Order: sequence, then C-alpha cells, then structure tokens
Amino acid sequence: MRKLKVAQIGILHDHAPAAFGSITYLKDEYEVVGFATEHEDDKVGERYANYPRMTPEEIFAIPDLDAVILETSELNLTKYALMAAERGIAIYMDKPGGIALADFAKLIAIVKEKGLVFHTGYMYRYNPAVIKALELVRSGELGEICSVEAHMNCYHKPAK
Repeated sequence: MRKLKVAQIGILHDHAPAAFGSITYLKDEYEVVGFATEHEDDKVGERYANYPRMTPEEIFAIPDLDAVILETSELNLTKYALMAAERGIAIYMDKPGGIALADFAKLIAIVKEKGLVFHTGYMYRYNPAVIKALELVRSGELGEICSVEAHMNCYHKPAK
C-alpha cells in the first residue's frame, strides 16, 4: 500500500500536537511531508523538529499531496480548507467550520462536487458510550426522557 502524503497546518490549537503525533506515529500509513505555523514567530516544539517547516502555500504546492490536517484558529480554518478542496486534497479540519456560513457552504459544495474525503473533528459522536446511550434512548429502554443535563469538562491552562 502506498503511504499517504500528508501535512499539517497549524500547531498551536489544543488538538494539534495529538493530530501530528498520530500521523507521525503511523509511519507505515503516512509520509509526513511537513507542517506550517500560522505565524512566523510561533514556537515549534520538539515534536516537529524532524519535519520541514513550510508556509501553507508551500504545502499546497507539494505534488501529489493526499491530505491536509487543519488545526488553525477559527479565522483561518475555512480559508485553508478551501485551498485544499480546490486542489482536490482530502481534509481533516478541526471544529468549528470557520466563521462564515457562506464560506463553509462553499467548502462543502466543492468537497461534494469533487468527491473528496472531508472530516471535521468531533469525538463525541463516535464515542462508544454516547452511541450506547443513544441506542438505549431510541429503543425506549430508558423510558421517556424528560430532561437532559450535561457537563463537559477538560483542563485548560489558566491563561486560556
């Protein structure tokens, strides 16, 4: 099987190191061709040291690039996703789908038209516990649901 050529744009988002770690760990599946930061002065950690640092434009100029992981700020997500879609490149894009609904709609139209792989990050819809809870609700096994209260908690540094 041919390795997929993949690059990541954005390294400072909370999920960016894990995404990059996944593609660099799966060496038999992915050829990691580089990464781009959003700003020239972004500090690059040890995780990225063995890979070429590029601009997004340099990444999109790589011949036969198969996929791009977008872990940028919300302001740039759809911009880079559109650049990838227009070039026929598969996209993993963190949430949300950008800041302008019209841009996201355009992105989805291009993805559908070209038959591209597109995935936006949201882990809970695939969480086995959530899937099981939905099965129990739909089967009626939990009875009539009158109210749902949820709390999502994760650790963020005080500065965030």
